[in-house]
Amino acid sequence: MCGIIGYCGGNPAIPRLLNGLKKLEYRGYDSAGIAFFTESGIVTVKAEGRIANTEALLRGDYENAVSVCGIGHTRWATTGRPSDFNAHPHRSGAVTIVHNGIIENYKELKAECEAAGTVFRSQTDSEVIAALADGYYRENADPVAALQKVMERLKGSYAVTALFEDRTNTVYGFRRDSPLIAAETPDGNYFASDYIAVKHLTDTYFLPEEGVVAELTARGIRYFGPQGEQRAPAPVTVTESNRDDGKGDFPHYMLKEIFDIPEAIRNTCRDHVLEGLPSFDDGLLQRLSAAGRIYIVACGTALNAGKLGKGYIERLAGIPVSCETASEFRYFPPLYGKNDCFVFISQSGETADTAASMRMINAQGLYTVALVNTPNSTIAREAADVLYTRAGVETAVASTKAYNAQGALLFLLALALGMKTGRVSAADAARKTGELTDGVPAAVRKVLTESARIRELSHRFCTAPSCFFLGRGPDFFLAEESSLKLKEISYIHCEAYAAGELKHGTIALIEKDVPVIAVISGETIRAKTINNAAEVKARSAKVLIVTDRAVPEERETADAVFTVDCPAEELFHLCAAVFFQLFAYHTALLRGCDVDKPRNLAKSVTVE
Repeated sequence: MCGIIGYCGGNPAIPRLLNGLKKLEYRGYDSAGIAFFTESGIVTVKAEGRIANTEALLRGDYENAVSVCGIGHTRWATTGRPSDFNAHPHRSGAVTIVHNGIIENYKELKAECEAAGTVFRSQTDSEVIAALADGYYRENADPVAALQKVMERLKGSYAVTALFEDRTNTVYGFRRDSPLIAAETPDGNYFASDYIAVKHLTDTYFLPEEGVVAELTARGIRYFGPQGEQRAPAPVTVTESNRDDGKGDFPHYMLKEIFDIPEAIRNTCRDHVLEGLPSFDDGLLQRLSAAGRIYIVACGTALNAGKLGKGYIERLAGIPVSCETASEFRYFPPLYGKNDCFVFISQSGETADTAASMRMINAQGLYTVALVNTPNSTIAREAADVLYTRAGVETAVASTKAYNAQGALLFLLALALGMKTGRVSAADAARKTGELTDGVPAAVRKVLTESARIRELSHRFCTAPSCFFLGRGPDFFLAEESSLKLKEISYIHCEAYAAGELKHGTIALIEKDVPVIAVISGETIRAKTINNAAEVKARSAKVLIVTDRAVPEERETADAVFTVDCPAEELFHLCAAVFFQLFAYHTALLRGCDVDKPRNLAKSVTVE
């Protein structure tokens, strides 16, 4: 989960490397650094903390440095704690590298290099890449051949760019199971771990194949296969209007992205609504509707959206659905059959556990569908079929509009499958589609107008070190997502529980003034969840109820009630999610937290 940038061209490299790192900082911000060629050799400047710390060092010691080629890195720590020494780039002998990923056999390789005389300066797994490359380079003085040998030795995932001391103004790059793109632009030539770093310069890039070493100079990029043969990849042209317009007038990306939700839902639905009805590829619908079971596989917020999708598909289409945590799926897979289908959800399309799970299923010849927000991402490329959310760039680490867009797309898919299986009539599908495409954005906008009241509620309820969320059925699925959102940006310990499980141990944690937030929608279980809220209220908890229809019993039970007007009971959770996103945002601000870049977290989880 690190950001990589490489540059070579006719313009100053240092500001371009720093600009690229700032665009990639969502991938990690424990430390940052750059390495660049100068007349006196390769210079490395790096520091723990945000990119500003590295910039300060550059201003102090290298303000007048001249360079047209270099590499940069912004880190999310995996092996080795955040520190100046563990920051990238790492150098061994003639070789300087930056790395994203995990080297699973680094201890074995490190011991081998130490036996040969290498002295390591960091605690990272990454430094062993530089040590190996330096050893092989001393044997044959061929950078491409040396890096090919390095790839043969590494186990794990990696995207690497490298500089060789005597190969002036040249950057080498290679990858396995981690993203790394190459781009030729009028400004110069680039490596990057994400197209976002160069999209202001070009709408075309290249994705080096695994096992290929790319050589980047000011003249262009060459690609060398395992035998030294040149193997240029096909260009990828970006036609998506997936533009990051900055924060605008908003103080944080997260707040802007919450306010983007109505448009994100509209844009997502636009691709899959034709003449007022859900519209999907018939082959995709045929495969999914004939499945014995659909497995939804994802992590974090995407998994929580998948749980909403499970409810939609089972209720509207009558197809059994299981939701699986991707990090568990590979190692403890459920029993699935040859007619089962698999939907893999990821905002970035690069989530390592999700991608690896999909590869496992692909290898067995089973049908896979990607549901992603990023065109040409790993998961999108490798799935049999792909469905795109059109949420636009999501920069804040805490996912907001992607969740709502994923839920909206899954609802449309469930409607289409319901029509395919004969459980939903065309008239009902048209009505429900309108409720989604018109009703939900309008309901979300109404919640957004109440941001000031939501701030007051967050200040009133989130003053304790712990917080609990309760709900039943889909209300519980939203409670899980809401709990995740609050804990990841405010650092309050909070948990979500199925309300019916309250008396099976959880209620022992309830004490005076502990906040308990109950999610209540529909009529089937309303009275039961109200009773659960009353049970914690009787034990002096502070109770907040978020509901689709405030009834007298709720107002009598809770310390406060927030009502979310929604177009239909089954769409309440897409609308109410916005309340909880704002609730978490205002709580984090109250506690002085960094809203867009919470501690220990990065946006794109590209390592296991």
